[in-house]
Amino acid sequence: MSKFRTLAAVAAASSVGAAAGSAGSASASDADRILATRPPVQLHPLATATRSVLADNVIKLLAPQSRPTTGGPSTNGEFGLPFAEPTVNGQTTAAKCVKAATPNGGAKGPVAQVCKPAAGTLVNLPNGKVLFWDALEGTENNTFSIVAEGGATFTNDSARLLSGAESGKPVWTEPKPFDGGANPDGNPGRPLIPGLQTTEKYNDGALFGSHQAFLPDGRLLVQGGTDYSLDPGIDGIPFGAVELTGLKATRIYDPKTNAFTQTGDSAYRRWYPTLVETGDGKYINFSGVGKLLKPVYLDEPQDSLTNVKQVEQFDPATEKWKTFPKTADFDLPLYPRMHLLPNGRMFYNAAGQAFNPFGQSVGETNWNEVATFDPKTATWKKLALANTKTLAPGFRGSTSSTLLPLKPDADGSYTKASFLTAGGVLLPSPGSYFATDQSSITTVDTAGGGERVTQQKTGSLNQVRWFGQNIVLPTGEVVVFSGGDKDEVVGPGTEFPVQQAELFDPVRKTWKPIATAHNPRTYHNSAVLLPSGEVLVGGHATISTAYLNNTTLPGGFAPHDGRDPSFEVFKPPYLFRGARPVISKAPAKVGYGKSMVVTMKTAKQAATVDTVSLVRNSAITHIVDADQRSVQLRVISHKGRRVKLAGVPSGNVAPPGPYMLFVNRTSSQGPVPSVAKQVMVG
Repeated sequence: MSKFRTLAAVAAASSVGAAAGSAGSASASDADRILATRPPVQLHPLATATRSVLADNVIKLLAPQSRPTTGGPSTNGEFGLPFAEPTVNGQTTAAKCVKAATPNGGAKGPVAQVCKPAAGTLVNLPNGKVLFWDALEGTENNTFSIVAEGGATFTNDSARLLSGAESGKPVWTEPKPFDGGANPDGNPGRPLIPGLQTTEKYNDGALFGSHQAFLPDGRLLVQGGTDYSLDPGIDGIPFGAVELTGLKATRIYDPKTNAFTQTGDSAYRRWYPTLVETGDGKYINFSGVGKLLKPVYLDEPQDSLTNVKQVEQFDPATEKWKTFPKTADFDLPLYPRMHLLPNGRMFYNAAGQAFNPFGQSVGETNWNEVATFDPKTATWKKLALANTKTLAPGFRGSTSSTLLPLKPDADGSYTKASFLTAGGVLLPSPGSYFATDQSSITTVDTAGGGERVTQQKTGSLNQVRWFGQNIVLPTGEVVVFSGGDKDEVVGPGTEFPVQQAELFDPVRKTWKPIATAHNPRTYHNSAVLLPSGEVLVGGHATISTAYLNNTTLPGGFAPHDGRDPSFEVFKPPYLFRGARPVISKAPAKVGYGKSMVVTMKTAKQAATVDTVSLVRNSAITHIVDADQRSVQLRVISHKGRRVKLAGVPSGNVAPPGPYMLFVNRTSSQGPVPSVAKQVMVG
């Protein structure tokens, strides 16, 4: 009998004993004696196989089914075959994991296996390459329970640089340091019981749980992350109570050198924060938690049992953080869905990650209303109860919050910002467990200096979807990828994957089912829009089943046998609609308030230009990219091959940093975008 099955038998016997004892009719020893003396049930092998097949088929009936589609790729798009890094730990293999090269796993600590990283975080760099890093690295090394062992077996997450994804000739290289290099000496934690917290150094600076945003020069700012430990726990003993402590560490990744460097620490430890760029190129950090499972701080009791309320700002010029006055303190969910409005204020869309399994924030009721934060006055303003047009008003967990394309008014100004929310789970933690198909749009009108909120129900998703990844296409449409039918964090391993993508029509306000992905991707999935107009889809790093170990339940449930390091390239429908317009020349850098000229390959192409958009390079983790935006530019004139465009009026509309410039032509089947030109704005 395997170790897992032996442990399962022990757990089952313990459960029977506990149940009998609670009923008052038998003790734990009585239950043990009954189990020991009961003759085993003997089944014919055919009966056993039949029972297994029947059970699997019954379970599969509960799984979400792909909806029928009409038409071909020009209607539904198409997924390419999955591809993955060919080597791991120096070995060429199709397997996800190999045995550690040394007994202690080298820099990875005491691990038995080393695995290929999955794209829990995915970043489309301005040099055409893609940076990604792992999530929950080390689950494969737990034998019984990540709750009891995780503090010693989780390791720092590995990062990779991927090039050639669009060409079909992918190449992976390792950044330096491979794990981002944060907290190398293991900054002191915040033990629940002084003296009883383990001090492993190989997992004190994990990238998992950090957030990232592009700096104005195209480098990547990364703040926060995870310091794993057993708390309580004792060094040298591999069992205790796992803890995930947030980091103060701040890293900067430079695409030119493929390297991370450390910069100024934040004042507060943060795990699952949200970074948002301001219009003048600074960065505001919201929420996160100091300790996930046991947020009790003996040194600062006033901060116990809450997420981080304090708001901080990073200045790239000094590489230092400053904390806003206490008037800025505000209780928010983890990875709060925050966005920059055209008036320079920050919008909270009443959504985020809600489940801190053993320590919810006492301020959860604060999460149900949309609100704005004014960096100039360091104050908040609550605007309205969220999602009033849907089944359950208020907070939405693990849902998308997607800024739809910003469009100029008649006078060329940008005053309205609309946010699409679809799927997720209802209500604050612990939420509803079951995913929803509800979808709505919240619009904030900033004309006149204020914020007026209107809400509109849209057509529902065709399938319920938790943790769906939204991508805004150059055409203004939105595609949602991946996810599951239930909240995996509540019941890991009991969710079914949702593999069929859906396309949102911003004019009709409806969703339609389109192509189905090859691989299931539930928790920690990711996707980014590429300059080619294709979408790179990856990720899938699950919590171990039932918080025990990596085991996939039979019957079609989502795979929980380890992380998926593969990617798929999705070709949207517009790539099957004939010839694409070609940009011959575009400015490499554009300032604010200045017009620009784009030169097309032919005068005929220039004459058919319909819309032109600047799409921010994506930096996604946990279905969150706070700086995600698409800005439609006003076409001033066509002359020969040249198209003159009105520029972006200010950084509040398009914060400084890297963008992809797409030109769309009209066709009988819908718009067709060009391959993008990379543009630095600001």
